Amino acid sequence: MSKFYNSQGWRDRAAVLAGIFGLSSLLILPVLAQSNRESQSTFQPSSVLDSPQRSGGNIADTLKRESEFQTLASVLAVAGLTDLLRQEGRPLTIFAPTNQAFRKNAAVYNQLLQPQNKEKLARVLKYHLIAGSVTAEDVNKGEIKTVEGGTVKIRVAPDGVIMNDNVKGVQPSIEAKNGVIVRVDNLLLPPDL
Repeated sequence: MSKFYNSQGWRDRAAVLAGIFGLSSLLILPVLAQSNRESQSTFQPSSVLDSPQRSGGNIADTLKRESEFQTLASVLAVAGLTDLLRQEGRPLTIFAPTNQAFRKNAAVYNQLLQPQNKEKLARVLKYHLIAGSVTAEDVNKGEIKTVEGGTVKIRVAPDGVIMNDNVKGVQPSIEAKNGVIVRVDNLLLPPDL
């Protein structure tokens, strides 16, 4: 046994093992780095990337469950858009106003809730929806097309992402089964409304 440890062959075997471990780490590190990048691909509205929260449900159910989105969940139901936010297959991004955002815009919100304004309400809410995922490329273009048909101006500021010059994205986003929920601190209103 001691002959094995003292022999030149032992050193050669150790060198081969060290080479194998070194080579395997060179092969595995790029794979690990790629999987880490993919997990951070969800749009985050700040210059400091936080990991998105994860939701087990679809966008509609997640909004209904989260206390900060109770107002949004109820107006989506009034506008008849809940089923759209439950659909799978085509991901959506929603710029989701918090309850506080609706309180900031109480006059507009109350007017939109009038029965005769149901179409306007649906239009405003669709203006908060993006078909697909928002990417860094979209942000770099300076505008994003909405489900409503109009565009939202978007720019990166030192403290986050600003939309239409008066709406700020708030971290972290929430990943739902069928898309992404981006908290926003104000209502987005189509320019011609």
